[in-house]
Amino acid sequence: PGSRHLCLLMRCCSGFAGHAQDSVVQFAQETAIQVGHNATLHCNFSTSSSLPYIFWYQQRLTQSPQFLLQVSKFKPHVHSERISSVLSMENSQVLLHVQDAKLQDSAVYLCALSPHWCPQLAALYRKVRVL
Repeated sequence: PGSRHLCLLMRCCSGFAGHAQDSVVQFAQETAIQVGHNATLHCNFSTSSSLPYIFWYQQRLTQSPQFLLQVSKFKPHVHSERISSVLSMENSQVLLHVQDAKLQDSAVYLCALSPHWCPQLAALYRKVRVL
């Protein structure tokens, strides 16, 4: 059979009202992985809040973004089935781990400093191809 491809797009968005200096930054725009392998998406953030909350969303093709999970200083590690996230306050970084990548994981993954998806602030993306 032919190779199986999975595309994960990573977009970052910031959204604390009244905090113009808040931001999230994504590095490395493209990565390739094999079906069944693991992927890690990196999201760096900058915020004036000493207690930031980071929200992860998944948006499949033609669908609205769906909430995946949330991490915070009080709960820096969250695990849900094959997806987990770890927050590092010291490095101002949050990681999203996708284990045993499957075709249905193909989606845009959003990292936000807001409980609301904000497409007007989505700037950078990370593309992960599963081969």
